[in-house]
Amino acid sequence: MRTCTRCKIEYPATLEYFGVHSKNGLKSRCKACLRQETKDRMASFTPEVRKKIKDADRKRNPHVYRQAGRKQRAIKKGVYHEDWTEKQLLETYGTDCYLCNLPIDFDAPRKGAGSANSLWPDHVIPVSKGGENTIRNVRPCHSRCNISKHDKDYKEYMLTDNSQEIVTQKLS
Repeated sequence: MRTCTRCKIEYPATLEYFGVHSKNGLKSRCKACLRQETKDRMASFTPEVRKKIKDADRKRNPHVYRQAGRKQRAIKKGVYHEDWTEKQLLETYGTDCYLCNLPIDFDAPRKGAGSANSLWPDHVIPVSKGGENTIRNVRPCHSRCNISKHDKDYKEYMLTDNSQEIVTQKLS
């Protein structure tokens, strides 16, 4: 058992209630108190400063925000969700686009000019059509292939002209 130094409530000394301290094992304040301290600190800033802080955090940790967005979309659609990372996706399915079988460019930007060959995880059965947000239903994909596929499932997409166009580009 461990007592939070802020709220004085005793909790089990586990990661469920306390964060990890790099030197001493567990932090001295419970997670609820740490969240409240962050809220209080953020409330003292102007909206512009809060936006800058959040934007900087989003830039430092884009994978965290992408994962949170995928989870929110799955919950909103009422489909099953489990946490997975892009690293796990690539370890499971490799580094080639599953639609065109060409290598993914990991140095390409995710948005804007030059992003056509960047990594975009794609749901084989789209969440919009009831597909789960699980590693079993996601494959590595190029952004251009993902955009071309839109909200079709894999079988529907392979019967479209867009898929044939990508295959033709691959052969030339």
